[in-house]
Formats: sequence, structure tokens, C-alpha cells
Amino acid sequence: MLKQHFEQPVRFVTYTGLKDLSVVRTKPYIIWGKEAKGKTMIVSKLDILFAFPKEKMSDLKPHIKVRAPLKAENLQPIETVAERYSVDDELLGQARDNKSNVNIVTRAGYVLSGWIQQFDKYVLYMRIGEKMVIVYRHGLYDFTVAGQSEDAS
Repeated sequence: MLKQHFEQPVRFVTYTGLKDLSVVRTKPYIIWGKEAKGKTMIVSKLDILFAFPKEKMSDLKPHIKVRAPLKAENLQPIETVAERYSVDDELLGQARDNKSNVNIVTRAGYVLSGWIQQFDKYVLYMRIGEKMVIVYRHGLYDFTVAGQSEDAS
């Protein structure tokens, strides 16, 4: 998905900051890419919260907020699947089909607002404005559909 549908380089938002890479190869748990200076970098997918084409940052920035208290907690990736925050696929399907506005909060405190275009077992393909963002499900902290007062876990 990253190489086929995203303009390069891709901006990966991770627990430790931003990484801009031209994606070379992906495997189940890692992404190989090249930085602007040509240096090869390997990024663990568990460290990635969301990703989008780097050049779209200015379009997306107004739609991405930060929950400072959550960011200050400095949460780290959860390796055990059973301990991760989970969103029911049925709820995701309803939100997608209805094009409902959703808010996604990552474990690093980023709040993304948009709508779900598609999803699979590992990622949510989210439209924010007119731009596509890939949100990795292992990095979710909270998920709400507009008009719901409680999270959807």
C-alpha cells in the first residue's frame, strides 16, 4: 500500500518522532526505507502510529491535534495483542459505510479527525480532508464516532 498509493517520501509518525522515508520494502514487522541523504533505515512497524505522504503535511496539520497530558505519559508500543486497545470491526464497518466522522487518538496523544475509508486487521485507511492517512491499529488509544459519548472498545 505504501509504495503503490503514496507519493514518496512517506512521513511516518512514530513514538519517537517523525521519520521521512522513501519506502524500499515492507515485511510483516518492519519497513526498509531511504532517508533524503540516501541512508537506509529500518523501522519497526510497532513503532509507527500513522503514515502519509510527506508533501501532504501542510494539508493534514490543521486536522491533527495533540492531547498534551497523554503525550506527556510517554507511552510505548504494546507488543501483546491482547493488551492493545481494540475497535470492533462491525463498528468500523458502520462508520465506514455511513461515512461518519471519527476521532482516533494514538498512544502518543495525536488526535486525528476524519472518516474511515477502509480497514483491515492491521490498519485503518482514513480520509482526513481529501488526504489518505494509514493509521496502525496497534497504536490506538481511543476511538470515537461523532455523536457517541463513549469509546467504542
